[in-house]
Amino acid sequence: MQFIPRLITLLLLSLTLGALPLHAKSIDHQSLNGRWQFQPIKGSVSITPQLQAPAQGWKTIAVPDNWYRQGHDINGLAWYKTQFKVDAKAAPRVAHLVFNGVDYEADIWLNDHYLGHHTGYFQTFEFDVTGLLKQGENQLRVLVNSPLEKPEDWSLHKRLIKGIFSHHDTRPGGAWSERGQEKNTGGIWAPVELQFADQAALRHLQVTPRKQATKASPQHWQINTAADIQHHVSHETPVTVEARISPENFQGPSFNFKQQQTLKPGSNRLALNFPLDKPALWWPAEHGKPNLYKLELSLRDAQGKLLDQQHQVFGVREVKVDDGLRWYINGRRMFVRGTNYIGSQWLAEMTPARYQQDLKMMQAANINAVRVHAHITGRAFYELCDRMGILVTQDFPLLWGYSDDPAFIAEARSQAKNMVQSLQQHPSIISWTMHNEPPWDSPWMAEKYPDYQPGINRKLDELLYEDVSKLDPLRVVRKESASKEHEWMGWYFDHWLAFSRPTPTPWSTEFGAQALPNLKSLKRMFSDDLLWPDTEAKWREWEYHNFQRKETFEFAKVPQGRNIEEFIANSQHYQARLIQFAVENYRRQRYAPVSAVFQFMFVENWPSINWGIVDYWREPKAGYDALRTAYQPILPSLEWKQDEYHAGDTPNIGLWAINDTWRGFEHASYTVTLHRDGKLLDTLKLPLEMLPDSGHKLRDYPLPALEPGQYELKAEIAGQDGKLMGRNSYRFQVK
Repeated sequence: MQFIPRLITLLLLSLTLGALPLHAKSIDHQSLNGRWQFQPIKGSVSITPQLQAPAQGWKTIAVPDNWYRQGHDINGLAWYKTQFKVDAKAAPRVAHLVFNGVDYEADIWLNDHYLGHHTGYFQTFEFDVTGLLKQGENQLRVLVNSPLEKPEDWSLHKRLIKGIFSHHDTRPGGAWSERGQEKNTGGIWAPVELQFADQAALRHLQVTPRKQATKASPQHWQINTAADIQHHVSHETPVTVEARISPENFQGPSFNFKQQQTLKPGSNRLALNFPLDKPALWWPAEHGKPNLYKLELSLRDAQGKLLDQQHQVFGVREVKVDDGLRWYINGRRMFVRGTNYIGSQWLAEMTPARYQQDLKMMQAANINAVRVHAHITGRAFYELCDRMGILVTQDFPLLWGYSDDPAFIAEARSQAKNMVQSLQQHPSIISWTMHNEPPWDSPWMAEKYPDYQPGINRKLDELLYEDVSKLDPLRVVRKESASKEHEWMGWYFDHWLAFSRPTPTPWSTEFGAQALPNLKSLKRMFSDDLLWPDTEAKWREWEYHNFQRKETFEFAKVPQGRNIEEFIANSQHYQARLIQFAVENYRRQRYAPVSAVFQFMFVENWPSINWGIVDYWREPKAGYDALRTAYQPILPSLEWKQDEYHAGDTPNIGLWAINDTWRGFEHASYTVTLHRDGKLLDTLKLPLEMLPDSGHKLRDYPLPALEPGQYELKAEIAGQDGKLMGRNSYRFQVK
């Protein structure tokens, strides 16, 4: 894990290098979404400008969507085509054809004119089609290729930059089975549209707030704005560039700017700098308001006619990490309570409403940060995080091992640049991570693969790190999500009580355990005869749905019980117990050294049995409540180290008060009650003073000699007014 430089002050880089319709709106546009023609083809083809699609055999398919969701469980090549009309006014105008996402490769023809090729599932890409549109009917053809990785390339020599979408534990079939690439994610999964302008088109809008503080003006910022202007006139033309910066989600003053510019034929570069003194800063929701601004950029000709207009929403905020990897937001230290997230195996499934549902559930569980795990998700997710004040750590889609040949390295560098250019405008994103568990940092690969070499992908990751650090020097850039940060005690090794040991790293970016969904969800996943696995054939079906039998029974020692109801209860209890125990131990080590934790993972990304605390149908498991309790900003933490006791034991329980807020509480109270079989045995009430952003141990609480029964220890923190601020409990059995 490497960072830039030792003590980094990171200012928000709000930037869009590309005319992204979801962020930078054109003056006029025409959607090409709808029912297209579709035809898979077998084998390979030679791409030439003259390549024609088949004349017959077409079906219809919805665009946008992943083709699997449309009933096509295929991989490889498939043709798309559609007919559309443009009116007489639109045909001669400046026009750009914009694709917001195609998985994985695309070759495009407009009216039998070959436009070009694109590789990569997540990027917006476009073509200048000025002069190629016809009045009346037009035809658009797209040849999409979503191939499989060769099984012999798993997991050291992969070639698809798709992260969890091509090879991962949570894919249909899992990471290591022959069926691990089924239910392919290919297709035109995001909207397609035409964008129009008159004579000159604004493209590649960039908005970059840079802090320029002085002693006299400590909150002075400069808004650097840049764009390309594509001028489709054969002579120089004077234009007026107008800019307006206004509050987007709060009340406040607006600022207007104007500049004259002469456009030469072809490409022109526009650069404008605007002062902004004492802006309303973007804050995580837990600590303030996620204030956003909107910049509207307009081009007008000498007569005042509007030629093109785009807008960009951005936020102004400052981030830094120190040499202890502690996070600071706008100068205030912040403890990060996160989760790993894969919303769906098929990105077209994730509508804004579905993302919002997930993010609201996260905030209700006291989560303040999300690690987008080894993939790039839909743009609506990042926009919602901006608006909801949720921090994002963003992974590049590299997971485990990849080819080291020069062509792959060049493609990876290009796509990493695309990632930053596509997402850099979002104030919610605070870091980039280039590779999850690369071979050079994964000792388990040396045991698994005979052809393992310790230097695999080291050069690749160094180049990616250097490229992104230069492109975005204002965020944290990391080579890898390191194996040492992935603390899988109680699942892949060791016992879950091992979380009581001191944590070796400031960030724990993966920890957790699998759990079965509720019975209602299991019945949606399995037929009645598969619901209780008691044969090898049935277990194989469960394992296809990601259930890990060895880890469940041998490492975690979860009892299967006598029926499916008991199995569900035992599985969810284990996950919940592990999560709460791990998180509380992390939080008692706040800043010594722990500063950020990311539970793995939030939801299940297809009908499966995996590490989600919320299942595919968004039904919470017991682990959801456990995380919500352990992630309370004000937490009465109970320090215990055993799951059960014997009669006569007299354990000590450490009483801790943890305050992640930036408020202090001078006259609070801490109350502990002990219960056996539902009856109150003892009460202890302590005065409590909590400093802002702090955690400390109050004292040990010695329990009386225990008798057989079911015990519960409850703890509450209340304010001076008696209002409850945090509550916790610890249940244990005495035999």
